[in-house]
Amino acid sequence: MVSLLKDFVESEFFLIDGDSLLIACFLNVNFKKGQTLHFFYIVEQFLHDFIQKEAKFVLVFFKDAENLYYNYPEILALRTILIYHLEYNTDVTIHTEFSNCLTPEWEIFLKECYPYFLIVSDTGISTHQTDFLNILIMHALQKKINIVQILGIESDVLRIYGYCASSLYMHKQFFEKHEIQLQHALHAYIIEHYQRSQEREIFLYGHLKLNLGEMQKEIHQTLSLLLNLWPEGADVRSVVCSISCAVTLKHYKKILHDAQDYENLNICTENHNTQDLKKPLTLKEAADLCRMHCLSVIFLQRLPLLQRAKSRIITYTWDRTLVPFLKMLKRCQFFILKHLKARNNWNVNFTGLPDLTDNSLWKNIAYYYEIEHNRGLNLELGNTLKQGYEELWNTVLTLSEDDDFGGSMPVRTTSRPFLTQKKTSPRVPGSNQGSHKLGLIPLKAEIIEDYAGDILSELPFLSSDDPAVTSLSKKEEFDELTHWHSSRPLSDDFERTKCNSDAKSKDVKERRNVQKLHHFYHVFGKSLVGSNKSIRITRGSALPPPENSSVQKKKKHQTNAEKFIEENQKRQLAKLEKKEEERWKNLSVYIEKEMKENPNSGIKKLDFLQTCPVKSVEFAAEMVGLDACFKLWMECCSKPEQKKSRDMNIIINLMKWIHIIHEKHSELLKNTDRRKLAKYLKYVGFDNLAHALYPQVGAIENIIAEKDISKYSVCMGAARFQLTYMGHYLLREERSDPDPRVHHFIPDTWQRELLDVVDNNESAVIVAPTSSGKTYASYYCMEKILRESDEGVIVYVAPTKALVNQVVGTICSLFTKALPKGLVVCGVFTRDYRHDTLNCQILVTVPQCLEILLLSPRNQKWVKRMRYVIFDEVHCLGGEIGAEVWEHLLVMIRCPFLALSATISNPEHLTEWLVLIKRYWQDVESKMENSSSLQNVLKVSKKQQRKRIEKPSYRVRLVWYTERYNDLEKYVCSLKDNEFIIEHYHPCAALTVNHIKKYGIPLDLGFSPRESILLYDAMVHVWPEWTRIKELEPEEFSCFKNKIVITRADAKKYEEELKKEIIHWSHLDPSKVNQLFMYLKPQTFDSAEIEKRRMFPHFVEKLKEMNRLPAIFFSYFNSDSGARIQRIILLAAEIKEIKKNLKKHYEISPDCTYTDRTVVDYQTLAKILRRLRGTRQGYKLHGLLRRGIGYHHGSMEIRQRQVVEMLFRLKHLKVITATSTLALGINMPCKSVVFMEDSVFLDALNFRQMSGRAGRRGEDLIGNVFFYDIPLPKIERLLKSNVPKLKGQFPLSISLVLRLMLLVAKADDKEDAKAKALSVLQYSLMSFKQPKINCMLKFYFIYSLQFLVREEYLNLECIPIGYSGLVSHLHYHEPANFVLVSLLKKRLFHKLCVPTKIKGKHFSEEVMETLVVVLANLFGRHYLPPCVKNFKKEFSHSVVVLDDLPKEFAAVVKEHNTRIQENFGSFLLTISKLADMRKESQLPLSEIDFSGKECEDSELVSHLMPGTESRTAVSPFACLSNITDQDLFDVDVINDAKLRTIDVNVQNIPFLCLNKYDTNGRKCPLNGYVLNFYKNRSLSALTLDNWLNMGDAFTLIRDFALTVQSIRISLSELCDDEDDNVLLAFKQLSKAFHSILGKKAID
Repeated sequence: MVSLLKDFVESEFFLIDGDSLLIACFLNVNFKKGQTLHFFYIVEQFLHDFIQKEAKFVLVFFKDAENLYYNYPEILALRTILIYHLEYNTDVTIHTEFSNCLTPEWEIFLKECYPYFLIVSDTGISTHQTDFLNILIMHALQKKINIVQILGIESDVLRIYGYCASSLYMHKQFFEKHEIQLQHALHAYIIEHYQRSQEREIFLYGHLKLNLGEMQKEIHQTLSLLLNLWPEGADVRSVVCSISCAVTLKHYKKILHDAQDYENLNICTENHNTQDLKKPLTLKEAADLCRMHCLSVIFLQRLPLLQRAKSRIITYTWDRTLVPFLKMLKRCQFFILKHLKARNNWNVNFTGLPDLTDNSLWKNIAYYYEIEHNRGLNLELGNTLKQGYEELWNTVLTLSEDDDFGGSMPVRTTSRPFLTQKKTSPRVPGSNQGSHKLGLIPLKAEIIEDYAGDILSELPFLSSDDPAVTSLSKKEEFDELTHWHSSRPLSDDFERTKCNSDAKSKDVKERRNVQKLHHFYHVFGKSLVGSNKSIRITRGSALPPPENSSVQKKKKHQTNAEKFIEENQKRQLAKLEKKEEERWKNLSVYIEKEMKENPNSGIKKLDFLQTCPVKSVEFAAEMVGLDACFKLWMECCSKPEQKKSRDMNIIINLMKWIHIIHEKHSELLKNTDRRKLAKYLKYVGFDNLAHALYPQVGAIENIIAEKDISKYSVCMGAARFQLTYMGHYLLREERSDPDPRVHHFIPDTWQRELLDVVDNNESAVIVAPTSSGKTYASYYCMEKILRESDEGVIVYVAPTKALVNQVVGTICSLFTKALPKGLVVCGVFTRDYRHDTLNCQILVTVPQCLEILLLSPRNQKWVKRMRYVIFDEVHCLGGEIGAEVWEHLLVMIRCPFLALSATISNPEHLTEWLVLIKRYWQDVESKMENSSSLQNVLKVSKKQQRKRIEKPSYRVRLVWYTERYNDLEKYVCSLKDNEFIIEHYHPCAALTVNHIKKYGIPLDLGFSPRESILLYDAMVHVWPEWTRIKELEPEEFSCFKNKIVITRADAKKYEEELKKEIIHWSHLDPSKVNQLFMYLKPQTFDSAEIEKRRMFPHFVEKLKEMNRLPAIFFSYFNSDSGARIQRIILLAAEIKEIKKNLKKHYEISPDCTYTDRTVVDYQTLAKILRRLRGTRQGYKLHGLLRRGIGYHHGSMEIRQRQVVEMLFRLKHLKVITATSTLALGINMPCKSVVFMEDSVFLDALNFRQMSGRAGRRGEDLIGNVFFYDIPLPKIERLLKSNVPKLKGQFPLSISLVLRLMLLVAKADDKEDAKAKALSVLQYSLMSFKQPKINCMLKFYFIYSLQFLVREEYLNLECIPIGYSGLVSHLHYHEPANFVLVSLLKKRLFHKLCVPTKIKGKHFSEEVMETLVVVLANLFGRHYLPPCVKNFKKEFSHSVVVLDDLPKEFAAVVKEHNTRIQENFGSFLLTISKLADMRKESQLPLSEIDFSGKECEDSELVSHLMPGTESRTAVSPFACLSNITDQDLFDVDVINDAKLRTIDVNVQNIPFLCLNKYDTNGRKCPLNGYVLNFYKNRSLSALTLDNWLNMGDAFTLIRDFALTVQSIRISLSELCDDEDDNVLLAFKQLSKAFHSILGKKAID
């Protein structure tokens, strides 16, 4: 399943098939047929969930689909009500104008709007409807629209998930191949059902003829009559009820009259069951049924929903003989609604549409009059209800124009039974629910009162002597160091992580490993930062303050020493200038001579200018270079063959020299120099610039004929030339004043602000584009902490291990510091390994590992040493997996932090939240200042006081820089006749008029200067009469006119003006904007996927010819195919080399390669490649790397990824295929990024991260992004979609609550621990400015504690006991960790793990496979869609669907689940009193209110709605389908039944679902990938049969193996007996997985 709304939310919409929505809600297992209001509650809940999560969608109801319900009049009427309700009562956009999915109108709609996906059902209520839906699915897929199954959709607090089928080329092929057959089939269905819907006559009871045409005419006439009766308008329920009863009775009377001569009738039974042949209703019986229906409608109108929710439950159904008449009523309702919509001159109130009928209420009334009233029970209806009922029935009589139907009283005049006893027993959700007392177990802990005291005060509690309290066993307190039943010390997650090496180690071998590791990090780091940037740190040496700091301002007068230093510096500078001038004097002769012989070679000799410190020398050399360029251009233009294809690079270089000379050396320019520059400008055709620079230039050139000059002209204006050809060379407005804090470059203003943040010990959220230089602040911060002392620690948090290694390498290369023995500068802590974690000053780690340290009671002293935390790629806060851990870290740390990201769309919101957190910690600090614990800490010696570190600031700044340093230009690649068509993709081509009107032009949709010119030209082409055509012409634009040097800022102003004009056009004439965007769209050609794959190597060669390498090719292929792709590339390169050599009759070169051998010497290359020894498939990678080709993905070993990264940075590799592993901050600069295939995972966030690799600052002038095999509509969405907003995650889990309680109970500093725990509970990003969510989290916290106490993980004082340690160690795997404990307590593993050999204690394969099945059911749960059973296996021995748990294990899980259901159900009952019952009576989306004052004057109402069934915690809408409080003990019912203002999601309880079903009751099987791998020892089988790609398969198997290992370690520490069978079985299993993975068993 994938998250449906993580991207594209604000840019485009998706489609929901209306009939699929109707079917899904109608077939909902918790919906009782006939309960219209509950049906609409389910529908609105579904749609409201999407809208709350900011989804944009439209519903589509196809006209032809209506005819498919001909035999289902109840659903047909419901469908019509649904359409009208959405139109009249909601803001949801619906389309009903399309006949079917094969019409031209639908094709146009899809082409214009192009939805991201279509939510649809794959099954209908009939075979024909199923075929209709499947044709819709096939058509959408061939249109490159993804499909989402509506029946498998799930949601949580923040996200919606679904099974998504991505569009592939094979879908298009299939549809095109069978299009004619599909059209014929669809048309056949449509014609068949249309003809049936147009039948004028149908038969009731087999022989009563109903004329539908006459019924519709009668409805039309009756509507006119009712309009005269109620001219002011009426409730739609009264309208539909009165007309349907009148028309139905009137026609039924006529039908009975026509059927008097029964023998002479032509009986037709073609479409009816034998039940229809039973005796039909008499006219009086039909009138009785209609009277009761009218009474039920009056109840709907007059009674509030909460009173109706108290209706008694009767187990009776309508007698089968009533069905034909009831269907007749439903058809009549359908026709009425159709005619009603056509009447626009009548004020009908449609708010009652969702509550048109209530079948249960109707039957309840019938039960009273049929059974109870006949037994002598006579109850008053009440004056109000009686009056309304009589008015409605009298209206029916008036409309029917017949008195034969009787008066309003008595309601029942006949004795025929209308109801039959239902034989099926009602649902029994669970056992013992009735035995639970309502109330919470009273707990004693300060943290509970501090966090949730406001809610607890309103909830009931059990008394201390209640059996539920006294029955809790008095477990001994759980000690973290010694388990309650074992004397063995219990290690924590930190200690369990493998320690590769440590500086404190005394072992010689380990110390040697430390040296090797640090040596590698230095080598690795050199590839990142170079070899000349190392900083030696001396403790106590402060960083130099900025020039405008208060430290420098205090020094107004120079001392003698300072004057002496200044004079000495001046003398040194003069000496240097003289030396450089002499050097240039000697070089100039040689360079000028070289330029005369070979201008290109001579110009290259001027590269020494990059390091020349003397301006006068630099100026002289640049003038020489300028002269050489001009001479080269003249020579080029003088050659006849060069007239058509002149080398524009010469003019580009000429203008570059002019720019540099004019801007950087204007003070050195003499009159003769100006005249020379003007002359060159005039020659190339830039007369206006020549005159602006030197007005007398015309007189000087009078002697030269115009025809002589014209041949040197570039034939375009100066501004247009600069924007078109020199965009990436345009000068930036950069600061020239150095900052003493920075040595290697001059920082921009925003970068100086970052340094100020660190200097002031402040926190900051830093948002800046990739490659802009934001990371420098991190290393400046590190340097500051290293200089302060030897005790302070700075923590760098990176999202991935790859980024961890990169940062460690950078640190090792940058910093060296002499530290006391046992201490090191840098340490690492990841889930796989650690070294020097607690004895370093800079710790580089991943979020989960820092959370382990922060929540570990024994590491709190180390935590207090933290001075700064740097969060890199902090946008991971919005991810789907592990994002809540980022939140926990941000709220728990007291020290300042830097939060870095390039892709946050709402940084202001994030900063506000972080400011609130810092205020919390400021308040905590102020409260703790007078506490005794703090006073003890403050008793320090004078020596320690001297070392006191500067107090941290609580200020949080937002530093937001939006301008990307290098432009990115996009290209679309397509294949036509074995030739590549590479078209430039203008950013504006991604826009639409609707998008601009709704959202404007995206902030980060920038143009390169060349693209601005292209846009202007397109605007002129589309609208030649455009009023601003002259004003925005490049040569006339105010910022360009007569300007010699156009800057980047000028080009940006031009871009902004063009954007404003597009917005203006969209309001003035949208059609022009549409024409403009269509004109800019590139032309692409579709081809078979196999052809694209086959031609891919030629595409790489094409990029090589275009000088666009090195490049990273991003792909979502299976990771094993990465090497195959490289082999294909290499083969193509070899073939090309062979052909070339054959032509030249050379000997074939064995070394066909993409690399340049001069870049990396042989020894260095061999040294780096040596790290591949012993790695999985290292020999394959080794061979590719030597040829300049590599790949990078998540399932590679870390050493392999490091080698690839190093060689790419060293420019040895030119071609790399990669997955999203390179998206997060890995420093791998390249010229081009290529997206090789579409995927649901290629979203706006990943696109921006991946494309950011191209055109890195200081590496390339411009970045190139190529789309290869990506649909145009997808490209449009990627470009115009904003990155998702950071909204936070659900921050709590029961395991986390247990860990927080452990921290509070066991930490030495109780106040500090409690403050940390409260920060996590109170300040989640999800609940920021959301009081409703904050309240929900408090509910969940209370439930978690109640669960932990009832399950004996906490005692009544909230101190951990029992198996708390084991559960907390497996906190990644909730709820499986709690189920595992239940299985251990029942000793089922001991029963299973019986060895075959008593001595050696070896376990059979059968035992091992059963153990794998059990553990996979707990820790390897990945669901497959229900349709998976329809697919064939590739491998005959593969296990696709996981086996069920063995019976004994399943019984324990069911017992565990029953307890969970009982506890959660009781909890919901307890907190139900806090619900907002007014909102509970409103529909979620339309907000139609069904509340009101209860009817108290009717004995009948009180009898029918006694409220005897408990329904205090169930939605009143769900009560209409006979759902009661008892159903809350069934986990499958909870989400549909619970009160929506008590928003506690069932997905957050520790319930392990043994069998998962979709909303239609179809079973979703578990993926058997773990068992399949264990049995077959092959990852290939998992990719072919288990629907996993290779990278995911490897990661999942590795994670499962780590889980088994963690359980083994925990059991070994909890068990005294080393020969325990369970312990040995887990040891054998762990060893088996280790050996399989260790032997590189990857096919």
